[in-house]
Amino acid sequence: MDNRRLIKLATLAGQIILESGGEIYRVEDTITMILKSYDIRDAESFVTPTGIMVSLTDNDGNVISLIHRVSKSTVDLEKVSLVNSLSRQLMEHPLPLNELEQALNEISGKAPYSVGFQLIMAAMCGFSFTMLFGGSLIDALVSLVIGIFVRVLQLATREIKLNGIFINIIGGALVAVLMTLFTNILPYETNSDIIIIGSIMLLVPGIAFTNAIRDTLMGDYLSGVSKGMEAFLIAVGIAIGAGSALAIMGGL
Repeated sequence: MDNRRLIKLATLAGQIILESGGEIYRVEDTITMILKSYDIRDAESFVTPTGIMVSLTDNDGNVISLIHRVSKSTVDLEKVSLVNSLSRQLMEHPLPLNELEQALNEISGKAPYSVGFQLIMAAMCGFSFTMLFGGSLIDALVSLVIGIFVRVLQLATREIKLNGIFINIIGGALVAVLMTLFTNILPYETNSDIIIIGSIMLLVPGIAFTNAIRDTLMGDYLSGVSKGMEAFLIAVGIAIGAGSALAIMGGL
């Protein structure tokens, strides 16, 4: 058994989960589970939102360690589910390392939803949240259009790798500007506050906030505080962007 290759593959599995929005404890459990499924009895992993550290001791007493930096993060729960299922399959039927590597590479390279589908879902989210918060049909249709613009912004800024907080500042400002333009142009009565709330829900850091709670409940306070701070700063960024745009547009 090539333990150096094994530890790299276990780390790759953890990296996929971490980059796809999985919880810290799930990353650690998955890495440890994969290593132990190949008869590595002494295996440890320590994960933070930006790094993975793995160590194992083989049957000869040799210690092998690996540190991997994780610099990107998105939300792809399908990849989290696939790696999670694979790790549990390995506990019953360990795969040859070549097949394990192929399976992980297939999961890692799995294409996301098409741009068109993402835009449709963003539009429906804006529409649905606005209706949920008590908006009229006109309010919901305005949020539907704003949702498309917000998703286009997210996709465009992802390509140039802007900081997530800065992206949400721009996103909050975009929502406020578009809301002001539409409410001034349309000859119908609209509820600007509900439109903003419904549209901004596309930017709310729900995954980060949920992971912060789950990691804290699992006793991983470092990651819980880190994710909680990330969610807080994103929320502050949204408020700064929307508030600044409303102040500027109101003064024009």
